[in-house]
Amino acid sequence: MRQSNLVQQITDAVRSGKVKETFKSSDFHFLSSSPSFISKHAVGNGKYTEYFIRVARGLYKLTR
Repeated sequence: MRQSNLVQQITDAVRSGKVKETFKSSDFHFLSSSPSFISKHAVGNGKYTEYFIRVARGLYKLTR
């Protein structure tokens, strides 16, 4: 699945209330094959586009 689709699915799930903020990778069944996706795209990682803010170890919220 493309990166933009994963981000959109996460955003939609949070905004619709299906998943609460703060969230973790395991809250999204479609991330089972890439559980590090959220941590890689967290603010401060440097290498990847930043879509998420790390709140605590393993817990994140949306940047927008």
